[in-house]
Amino acid sequence: MCEANIYLLKNGREELFMEKVDRIIPGEDQTLFLESVFGERRVVKAAIREMELVHHRIIIEEIAAESAGTGTEIWLDLDTDHGHFHEGEEVKLKLFKGYNMKANPEAAWTAPRVMVVGQGGEHQAEMHLHGHIGHINLGSENDGLVQVYALEPGDRELYAKLLVEVGHHHHHDLQPIGLPLEILPCGYSHARMGENYEVQVLKDGKPLAGAELKATYANTRNTDYPHHLVTDEEGKARLFLTARGNYLFSVSHDNITSTFTLVKSF
Repeated sequence: MCEANIYLLKNGREELFMEKVDRIIPGEDQTLFLESVFGERRVVKAAIREMELVHHRIIIEEIAAESAGTGTEIWLDLDTDHGHFHEGEEVKLKLFKGYNMKANPEAAWTAPRVMVVGQGGEHQAEMHLHGHIGHINLGSENDGLVQVYALEPGDRELYAKLLVEVGHHHHHDLQPIGLPLEILPCGYSHARMGENYEVQVLKDGKPLAGAELKATYANTRNTDYPHHLVTDEEGKARLFLTARGNYLFSVSHDNITSTFTLVKSF
C-alpha cells in the first residue's frame, strides 16, 4: 500500500485533513492537488512540512493569504509568439512598467531608453511609447545573441535586461554589460520547464552575496512574487522552473531595481 493520510498542522497541532491519498501534485501558486484512492479530490494552499511514508503520514501546513505586492519595476519581453527570431526577421520587443510581470496601465514614464549591446558595440534603439507600453524595433540586421537593456532614471533607477536570440543553437558564456546592478545568466542554453536555471547578481561588476532575488512567471495569479531566493557568496541563485512561459527575475539594492527576463523554449 502506497497511500498516506494527510494531516494539517494548525497552531502546533495536527488535524486529519484527508485519508488514503495516493496522488499529490504541487501547483505553481503554492497549492497542492490531493487525490485519494476513493476518488476524493481536494486543493489546498499549503506546503509539505514532513513525510513519514513508513507510517503513511504526510504533514502539511497552510500558507497564509499573502499581502498585495508593492513596488515598481520595468521589464522587457519579445513581441512574438515564439521564443526567438529567424535570421532576416524584424526583431520587435516590448517594454513594460509595473510589478510582478503585471503591467500598470496608469504607469507614467520618465524618459526611458533602450540600448542594444552586440559585437559592434552599444547603440540606442528606437522606441515609441503607446499608452503604457514601449514598442521597440531592432530591425532585421541582427544575428546571434543580442543583449538588450532598458533604463529609466529617477529617484530609484530602473533597469531591465533581455537576451534576444536570432537564429538557432547559440550556446556560450555571457559577459556582463556593465549595469550598476545586473542579473547575469550563468551560461546560455535553452531553458525548459522541469530544469534548474542559475543566475548571478552583480553590483558594480562584483558578485552581490546575500541579496534577495525574486522570481515570477507569466500569467501568475499571485499578487506578489511567488519565489524568493537569496544569492550565495558568489552572488548566484538557482530556480527550478515549473511553469510554462517566460520568467522574470528582479533584484533591488540601494536605490536601484534591476530585472532580467528569461525567455523559455516552452
